[in-house]
Amino acid sequence: MGKEVTMDITDRIKSYEPLFDQWLFDDVIDIYDQESLISVKHLSYGSEKHAFVKVITVYDQDNNLSNLEKRIQDIKNDLNIDQDHNEFVGYEQYLIENNQGEVIGIDLCLLMKEDNYKTNDLNDLSGKLLYELGLKLFDKHEYEEALKYFKKGKEVNNSDCICIIGYLYERGLGVKRDCGKAAHYYQKATNLNNVVASCNLAYFYELGIGVEQDYQKAYELYLRGAKAGFPRAICNLGYCYEYGRGVKADLNRAVEYYLEAARLGYSEALYSLGTCLEFGEGIEKDIERAFKCYEEAANQGHERSQYRLGYCYENGLGTSQDFVKAFYWYEQASKNNYPPALVSLATCFELGQGTIEDIKMARSYYKKAAHLGYVRAQFWLGYFYETHLEIKNAPYRCSYWYRKASKQNDVQAIVALGYCYESGFGVKQDLKRAVKLYSRAAKLNYPAAQCNLAYCFEMGIGTKPDIDQAIHYYRLASKAGYPRAMCNLGYLYDHGEGVKCDHQQAFELYMQAAKANYAPGLYHVGLAYEEGKVKEVDIDKAITFYKRAANLNYAIAMYNLGLIYEQNKDYHDDLKAISYYEMAIDQNDVRAMYRMALYLDEGKVISEDTHKAFTYLQVSANQEYAPAMNMYGIYLENGIGDYKDLEEAFRYFSKAANQGYTPGIYNLGRCYFYGIGTDVNKQKAFELFCKAGEMKYREACFMVGYMYCYGDGVVKDIKKAKEYYQEAADLGLQDAEKELEKLK
Repeated sequence: MGKEVTMDITDRIKSYEPLFDQWLFDDVIDIYDQESLISVKHLSYGSEKHAFVKVITVYDQDNNLSNLEKRIQDIKNDLNIDQDHNEFVGYEQYLIENNQGEVIGIDLCLLMKEDNYKTNDLNDLSGKLLYELGLKLFDKHEYEEALKYFKKGKEVNNSDCICIIGYLYERGLGVKRDCGKAAHYYQKATNLNNVVASCNLAYFYELGIGVEQDYQKAYELYLRGAKAGFPRAICNLGYCYEYGRGVKADLNRAVEYYLEAARLGYSEALYSLGTCLEFGEGIEKDIERAFKCYEEAANQGHERSQYRLGYCYENGLGTSQDFVKAFYWYEQASKNNYPPALVSLATCFELGQGTIEDIKMARSYYKKAAHLGYVRAQFWLGYFYETHLEIKNAPYRCSYWYRKASKQNDVQAIVALGYCYESGFGVKQDLKRAVKLYSRAAKLNYPAAQCNLAYCFEMGIGTKPDIDQAIHYYRLASKAGYPRAMCNLGYLYDHGEGVKCDHQQAFELYMQAAKANYAPGLYHVGLAYEEGKVKEVDIDKAITFYKRAANLNYAIAMYNLGLIYEQNKDYHDDLKAISYYEMAIDQNDVRAMYRMALYLDEGKVISEDTHKAFTYLQVSANQEYAPAMNMYGIYLENGIGDYKDLEEAFRYFSKAANQGYTPGIYNLGRCYFYGIGTDVNKQKAFELFCKAGEMKYREACFMVGYMYCYGDGVVKDIKKAKEYYQEAADLGLQDAEKELEKLK
């Protein structure tokens, strides 16, 4: 009988209800390989009757129904299902379908008999029956009672009994855990040709558990089990070939064994085959087939496959992107606290991806994985606190988890912790320690660290400036394809800092960064086309690259687009200019605020709004942008509405002048000349007018001429007055021409 597709064993059993016409799902007791023990309860209301159902699941990678039915029949024959003296009351079997409605497996459900067979008289029981009776107790976690049966079976050399005694010692079930004794029993059962025991013993030799590590013995034992057709041994033999354990590494051969074990429905083999198919290792890359492998193994409860299946759904690999299904599978994989799944589940909650956004749940899953010692979770928990400053003591918590992850040599965490020390985020600022951390990660060939270290050498942060070292590390990071390093190195070539000026080399580096869709790289390529540093000026190409950078929210590119549309006569479009300035303002670009203030002040294209202009200028001026400070000073001097503050005007003119901004120098001179917000000081005024005049500021030239003409603050000198008036006139000031006429 066929039922609708289900995802895991719990859901599948629920879809089969009522089992045997009277039982409902209660709980999953145990899952091991392709067998599950399910507790069921009677469907009658108020009944306390319980029973156990063993579920044997068989999958076929090729969706071959005939093969599935044959394998199920073989299992039933081995269990003597159709004979009266078996341990089961009855059986039912159900088809398992995937999301496309294809039959991928069969669930054989076996209703177990009551425990009325327990006896103290074990002497007359066969080894096989002793194993079966003991196994039933084992399935119910009655390990000490089960051990009595297994030990009696050992006396008659039943290999299954001997093998499972080894397992009890390996896991510490009903006995004190003793891997040496476990190995002893596995060896004894292996000598009796028990393939499960030989596989378990091989695993011990592979990892050095209870025995001295010996890859060669592990390989030989796996080979022995594989020849007997044991799926786990076949799969593990694949591992030996993949990693070269006991045999020369051969990825193609490894895949052959994974394929063989996968055809038998072994979940671990399906997972390994899936990864090979996903990444094209030892076999041609096939994402769709990889997805099928993960799906089949995930339906068996294989947590890593469940995680990969979630990843496939999240990223649309081998299937349609589906965040809800991704969330479901991450949730399934996390039930046994699989750390990568916990992190992915946390991310889903943080972003509201496939579920409702829930920051508290996100934090709890990050913490759970981090406390399990999973280094990537520790890093992501640190980053979570870095981006959620609303949480109490977030900076401290952030640096704490970065430090935990860095102790496990997580390079991303090391760099992040370095930045904490560089900026004083969550820790006391320590630039030298920041450099040490960047150096540590740089030695691990992490490009981001190499770039950060280079910048420290370039700017003298936490170390002496060393442009050669800066270039060295920028080059290392650039060779690794790190876009920021490419841009920074390009800038050095562009300006001839530490290297010979080479605009072509700079352009090539910018272009490499641009190909990685790195916003500053796109911007610099656009700037090169706008300025014509390498090739002829090409404004169309400049606009193309600026727009790509703008689409990545790069404010400088938005501002430059605004300038092109405002000031380039061939592309003039004030509305487009304003649009890009507004976009840049949303990114807090102070220069764009200044340009918008000019539009609003003049009432050009858009309605005049001096109050809004004043606000933009105030914000921009307080971020030390000289043109804005100067214009803001003019607003304060002239007054806006009822607000006027000459002393503040003087202060902002001073700040603009200190940055060498020519109009600011001139306006500061005016303040001293007329006593605006300060005392009159003609000497200072003269000096400032002369300084601005040297920068060809026509109004300043005029004022120097005026002071010489009338002897105002300086010795009267008509000759010099004429010279300065003439310079102002040459710069287009009509008032200067009028004064020259008076002096003829």
